[in-house]
Amino acid sequence: MNALPYLAGLATRHAWAEREYARLHADIVEARLAARAQTMERAARRRGRLRGLLPARPARRPEPVHCRRAAARPVRITGSLGGTR
Repeated sequence: MNALPYLAGLATRHAWAEREYARLHADIVEARLAARAQTMERAARRRGRLRGLLPARPARRPEPVHCRRAAARPVRITGSLGGTR
């Protein structure tokens, strides 16, 4: 990877350097893609292990408890809206 910047200048003048530059660049791209795939696999395995440790979530959440008095009154917005009262 350190040779890549030096070969970039030569690649404009020599066919050998152009081929070598392209080969090195392809190797770098391939290594980055492989590292990304490996990182994603590790993250998936880690998520799987964490899901196995967490307790199962209930299918439905219980209904919230409301007060009849609060439910009978309309909701009012307190304060100003957009600078008007």
